[in-house]
Amino acid sequence: MKKQPVILVDMDDVLAEFTEEWLRRYNEDYDDTITAEVFDGWDAVNSVKPECGVNILDYFKAPGIYRHLKPKAGSQAVMQELIDLGAEVMIVTDSPMGCTFGGQDWKGSNPTDDKRAWLMEHFPMIPVENVIVARKKWFVIGDVLIDDKPATIEKFQEMNRKIIAMEMPYNRKTPARLRAKTWEDVREILLREFYPELEVAVGSNG
Repeated sequence: MKKQPVILVDMDDVLAEFTEEWLRRYNEDYDDTITAEVFDGWDAVNSVKPECGVNILDYFKAPGIYRHLKPKAGSQAVMQELIDLGAEVMIVTDSPMGCTFGGQDWKGSNPTDDKRAWLMEHFPMIPVENVIVARKKWFVIGDVLIDDKPATIEKFQEMNRKIIAMEMPYNRKTPARLRAKTWEDVREILLREFYPELEVAVGSNG
């Protein structure tokens, strides 16, 4: 029987359009018009208005922000296809603690709860027990990780572990042996790496 791969998948800006929602809120609050293209590295503070500065990071903990994200185009179909093929898909995502507003009296959800709820809504094919919250993702066992964070991409390659860099403006300067701009690119890489017999079959029909 074919050994099925364990595929680790990040959430923000891999499955979900986080930066799009993040900057929509910032632009609305600070009367700005920036897009992700202004980020040529991981540090966003220097790319926003001075009156915002480090407050740009507070949006990471804004109540409900992770419940209002759009899935990346094609991500749901590829996840379903991989699961149908027999792959074990694990979501490995970092999550800030608590929330910015309400303090100890806050009765709403926290970012981790919101992430799980979003995944259950948009990716019901992935069991909630397959969701791992971790910053040091290289400690999670799997055959490949799909991620966007430059430091994580660098660490996996340093350890000679397989990682697919989901391209965003802030990681374009990060060398990556495997890089994808779309979920169709991700699909092609995963078929080539783990299901070459299907890639050949698909190619022969095209």
